[in-house]
Amino acid sequence: MKLLKIFDNRRTKIGAQPIIYRNAVRAIIMKRDKILMVYSETSKEFKFPGGGIEHDESREVALRREVVEEVGHVIKSVNESLGYTDQIYNDIYDDTKYFYQRSYYYFCEVEEEYVGMKLSESEIALRFLPKWVTLDEAIRINQLKVTTNNEFPWTERELHVLRILKEMTP
Repeated sequence: MKLLKIFDNRRTKIGAQPIIYRNAVRAIIMKRDKILMVYSETSKEFKFPGGGIEHDESREVALRREVVEEVGHVIKSVNESLGYTDQIYNDIYDDTKYFYQRSYYYFCEVEEEYVGMKLSESEIALRFLPKWVTLDEAIRINQLKVTTNNEFPWTERELHVLRILKEMTP
């Protein structure tokens, strides 16, 4: 699997701080000229559906669970991988630790039927909504967030992957 980019956003790079590791999966769901993204009405930006892989869970099982939870559609097929990104930053809860996340991106197809979302409390607070948008719209919105207020660690990562997808489309 191909490394897409490493995002090293540590504010301090002093010594050997403890590292919290997390592996995550992200779904790339495209239909015609649109992509299914998670839109946060609170932060006004897009992210790919997906999230953390739980203990003893395979990437595919995690991806299927996360897509239903965040966009309310069942995955019909998990196809090839686009690649992965690595992110390293100071942990938001304990500045004496680093947070290291690897996100794996997979092309997927979903069933048409909407079965309902199962959002976590933090996702409810961010007012997550599934939204079919063009790549250009998602790039424009996330670019605005990166240049004005990069509040969440996913914004820059998702913008990078959206741009890769844009380069791949004719």
